[in-house]
Amino acid sequence: MRLIVVGLPLGNINDISLRAIETLKNASLVVCEDTRVFYKLWQVLLNRGILDRKFVGQLLVINEFNEKMKVDQVVDRLKKAETGVLVSDAGMPAISDPGYVLIKKVIDEGGEVDVVPGPTAATTALVISGLSSDRVFFVGFLPKKKIKRDRIFEQIMALKQTTVIFYESVRRLDKFLSELEDKFDKDDHIVIAREMTKDHQQVIRGSLAQAREATKDKIKPKGEIVVLFRRRSTKEK
Repeated sequence: MRLIVVGLPLGNINDISLRAIETLKNASLVVCEDTRVFYKLWQVLLNRGILDRKFVGQLLVINEFNEKMKVDQVVDRLKKAETGVLVSDAGMPAISDPGYVLIKKVIDEGGEVDVVPGPTAATTALVISGLSSDRVFFVGFLPKKKIKRDRIFEQIMALKQTTVIFYESVRRLDKFLSELEDKFDKDDHIVIAREMTKDHQQVIRGSLAQAREATKDKIKPKGEIVVLFRRRSTKEK
């Protein structure tokens, strides 16, 4: 049994790798988050002449709601197919996306896991942010419960000279930035990156206070958001 984890473009289709295309071409079993999103990607590649036929393999769905319930069923299918491909809607599976449970199950069952590297919003935003990447703490999406959020903020407060990476939805962004302002210094560094790699990507840099003010006018109410935060050290002030 072999599972190939394939990274897909974040938004710009030109970022797909030759190896990812070849892997998808040869796939008889694909595990995806949403069949509609997968078929849309396939159709774009078909229209561009990158692929030469419609997808004829088998599609299984694993998402944040059903991964734990369906993992055994998917592994059984993988055993029969011998090789399967795992993709998410965009970016790299298992990075704040479904996939971890399946990957671990395949490993526990003695299967082989391979990876076709692809972009992730976190690392893409980190590079474009201008913040140091010497030490990085990846949070992803914060828990919804306040007590769990506060525990993570306590961990961040204890960090020194570390860039922290969050994922957040646009509709919750202002509330999230207000939360950061309450807990940290308004002069701390922050970068807000929206819709990475797309033609309309946005990057806002500044202090926490400056960035929050700028988002009120500049950030459109849709799209994917990466927030990078770094406390100002004595040397940086």
